[in-house]
Amino acid sequence: MKKYNRPSLKHWVVPAILSFFFLTSWGCNRTGTELPGDSSKVLKLMTYNIHIANPPSRPSVVDVEAIANVINTVKPDFVALQEVDRFTDRSGKDLDQAKKLAELTKMNYRFFKALDRSNGEYGVAILTKFEIEESKGFVLPVVQNTGAELRALGLIRVKLPGDQDFVFASTHIDHIADQNRELQSREILKSLKSYQKYPIVLGGDFNMNQSNDVWNTLKLIFNVPCTMCPATHSATNPKTSIDYLLLNTVSKTAFTVKSYNTHLETYASDHLPVVMELKY
Repeated sequence: MKKYNRPSLKHWVVPAILSFFFLTSWGCNRTGTELPGDSSKVLKLMTYNIHIANPPSRPSVVDVEAIANVINTVKPDFVALQEVDRFTDRSGKDLDQAKKLAELTKMNYRFFKALDRSNGEYGVAILTKFEIEESKGFVLPVVQNTGAELRALGLIRVKLPGDQDFVFASTHIDHIADQNRELQSREILKSLKSYQKYPIVLGGDFNMNQSNDVWNTLKLIFNVPCTMCPATHSATNPKTSIDYLLLNTVSKTAFTVKSYNTHLETYASDHLPVVMELKY
């Protein structure tokens, strides 16, 4: 802004107002939260098992728009998605669900394949309002002869305002046996080891409630933000909590949990999405 030796009121009021509106618009467009210089910045994060965008009440229907409407209603900065199809017979050979959701929500995305399914691909995905600096996917193994399927872990690294590196990850672990959940949990910790210097939030469908002993493995580096977390399944009659957003040790230092709850939407999926707000 041009400087004057003897500023008068009329010389600085209009430029100041214009600068205010410019900076406000830039901050909202980039993050959807507070201005980069604001000490009360808030991140909103979501994890959502989308049931391949198949509303349980309509078995033969794929309704990606319904999932997008849920996300657009919540307006998160990051979304961890599970049960995502890509070019499958059952969901549509021309449909990349993660890409379509990114278009409908105006977010960036990455898809991470777990396995081939229905002549296409199946796995997890991440949506974000931030520019993605790095992304990486990992296949999570299973114990042989347990009848379980491979699962996936996907992560992205972004720069938060203030040039802070932040890692957000999505996973979906086994629903059949604790021995698979234990194996996959250890693989998650191994895969994230080189990122532990950064704040990490891991969202996912963990297919176990808080009384399961497998949590002792995940809690070696992660913290569950609630002692009695809200039930997430089934969406129409939630009785058990199996979907979570977890914070690593660095995240606990960098952020304060402002809120942690479910978003009550019963049509789009058989899971309720979990939403967490972090102040930093």
